[in-house]
Amino acid sequence: ERGVLMNIRKKIDYSEMYEAIDSLMAKELPQMELYCEIGKTVCRRTEKGAAVMASEYLNMQYPDVKGFSPRSLRRMRDFYRTYENHPTLLSRAMKLGWIQNVVIMEADMTTELREWYMKAAKQFGWSKSDLVIQMANNAHTEIMLVSETGIRNADRANSVTSTRKNSGVVRAEKRYPDHRIHSRAYRKINRKSLRIWN
Repeated sequence: ERGVLMNIRKKIDYSEMYEAIDSLMAKELPQMELYCEIGKTVCRRTEKGAAVMASEYLNMQYPDVKGFSPRSLRRMRDFYRTYENHPTLLSRAMKLGWIQNVVIMEADMTTELREWYMKAAKQFGWSKSDLVIQMANNAHTEIMLVSETGIRNADRANSVTSTRKNSGVVRAEKRYPDHRIHSRAYRKINRKSLRIWN
């Protein structure tokens, strides 16, 4: 009888967590901000089952909203834990999509490399598949990123307006000299990537 009692699941009050989740859902936040805040809310709980309980509650209360599986809630929790003490990285992460962030977060790499791939994903518009390939090819050893200040300066200095005589449409063209810096290395990595896919 004692053994049976010891195996009975202890009832835990998650009402405070549920209220916080409802408050976040009511704000209609952008996806990354919502996921980060949900991760923060789950992190406040010390119980191992908090992520699962948050997932069950979200799916029950918001059945039309996708993306709240137990695995996803654990990732939201881990996302917040990973960057809560790194505000600069967190700020960069918030500018990427959730799937891109999951790829970078779950990769076995240093904080410095995470930041590099965040910058690269933003600069080159890498998708999930692109990121996986570039990481496998150690893109950080072959591609030189242009500083964000350099990009902004190039944008202001080289943005020109040209009139297309054939179409009669005025289009703004932005030329970035920095493409010459990384183009050779980028083509080299792309050739490697094609071999992987084929």
